[in-house]
Amino acid sequence: MNTSFICGMFDNFSLTVAGTAGMVIMLAIILLAAVAVNVVPRIVHKWEIEYKTRDLTYGAVCLAMAYALSWAKMFSMPLGGSVTPAALAPLFIYCYYFGFRKGAVISSAYMLLQFTQGAYVVTPWSAFFDYVLPCVSVCIVGLFGYKPAKYAAFVKRGAAKPNGVKNSAGYLAYTVGGHWRLFAGVGIHTAVRYASLITSGVLSWDYWGYDPAALSSKLTFSLSYNSFALVDSVIALAAVVLLISSRAFNVYMSASFADKRALTASAETHEPAAEDTQKIDEAKNPEERSALETDGAPETD
Repeated sequence: MNTSFICGMFDNFSLTVAGTAGMVIMLAIILLAAVAVNVVPRIVHKWEIEYKTRDLTYGAVCLAMAYALSWAKMFSMPLGGSVTPAALAPLFIYCYYFGFRKGAVISSAYMLLQFTQGAYVVTPWSAFFDYVLPCVSVCIVGLFGYKPAKYAAFVKRGAAKPNGVKNSAGYLAYTVGGHWRLFAGVGIHTAVRYASLITSGVLSWDYWGYDPAALSSKLTFSLSYNSFALVDSVIALAAVVLLISSRAFNVYMSASFADKRALTASAETHEPAAEDTQKIDEAKNPEERSALETDGAPETD
């Protein structure tokens, strides 16, 4: 067993100086990267990445909710890992609506908080694959972020359906289906998280005190053991679906982003375009109206 990074096992283990230094350097690099994805585009491409009070408030609330839910474990695994009551759901929602760059900051903060919850770390690599990558990769959802114009177009197509659809599974399908990008992002994050945990399980086999085994045996055990992550992600996704299937939630979030267009219109023409005003006035329901208000608004990063 390589003891250059650890001494002892389980509750009695502690990182050596080399291991501690490795972890500190790794965490510093992750945090610098999270800052860089926000700062570099401003310097190189002159992109304006604003952090409004709304962005910071939503981020703080989602981060607090995720951290609180991560303490309420439904069950814990013997060698680390647990299933929570949708702890990742607030992070999914934030990254989806506010984009990759802002999501990277919140995800990095969540990663640091995870180390305060009795983390099982045997090497810097186990810290990376068990905590850093699974947590920070939540910001991948932001790469498939909310696009007001695309969602508005989807809502308008759904509104054109027969009135009977609005009281059927078809109406629910079009309401939730407008957020298909969110499902794509969550799916990719789940795959990254699962693969990361499996890699950690294989690399940490010897450190857990098990007898030497072939790679296939380590992989089989890790695939089975870390399946808890799939259950955890499915629960979080179910909570997200409950939210985005709510008309009130969709109206609120659409209206929350509609102010971007209002500010742009005010700055350029001091009033919204007449054609857009007519479309909004003719909208038949609040959800369609809110979506139309965001049609053409600047996309989140």
